[in-house]
Amino acid sequence: DLSSLRGLMAGSSTIPDATTRPFFERGIPVGQVYGSTETAPTAIVLKAGQAFNHRGSCGKPSTLCEVRIVDDNGADVQAGTPGELWVRGPNILQEYWENPEATTESITDGWFHTGDIGHTDADGWIYVDDRKKDVVISGGENIYPAELEHVLAESDIFREATVVGQPDQRWGEVPVVVAVAAGEVPVDDQAVLDLFEGRLARFKHPQKVMWVDELPRNVMGKVLKHEVRDLIAGMGEEG
Repeated sequence: DLSSLRGLMAGSSTIPDATTRPFFERGIPVGQVYGSTETAPTAIVLKAGQAFNHRGSCGKPSTLCEVRIVDDNGADVQAGTPGELWVRGPNILQEYWENPEATTESITDGWFHTGDIGHTDADGWIYVDDRKKDVVISGGENIYPAELEHVLAESDIFREATVVGQPDQRWGEVPVVVAVAAGEVPVDDQAVLDLFEGRLARFKHPQKVMWVDELPRNVMGKVLKHEVRDLIAGMGEEG
């Protein structure tokens, strides 16, 4: 019985539409907050009341915060163009304790480099695309694993799945689905790859599926992508 539920707020990572859709269909908006330990903790907010008109967005800068989206040279990008989110405000850390190198790498004139890739729409609403370090660069094209994971989230042919880049001699990297079977026996790999037909541009399609017993996660429940990459690298060596 959800009759008394007026709205939800979510955070920690981008949320697939397949997860929030059932709530919206019941008239329950799902707002979002964006931030990190360094932003103590919120920098961008999408209030529940705004969520119906801006699904998928994490909102606009919170009180006293400023947000820029910049290219690799630190120059602001235009609306619709992906870039790294930089955040500035009185809640942002001043420095990393006894780690001046990390401070220099992460802060420019008070702007904290979040390491997240995002973009804005024409009205300034902010969308987070993925972690910069997780972007798969295949044949010179940027592929955001989160976009593929949103497609995977709509399927029940596996228990859970993620997407990471795997080194490739021809393309530099290719996206790979790493999944946990829903039952004792995994479904045919092609059934997983077929999920992307007609959904995403061909160059974004994953090249293979690898099955594991479980996905490594941190205490917040986030999938540890670096451990997944190490895991499938080891599987390749064993094969």
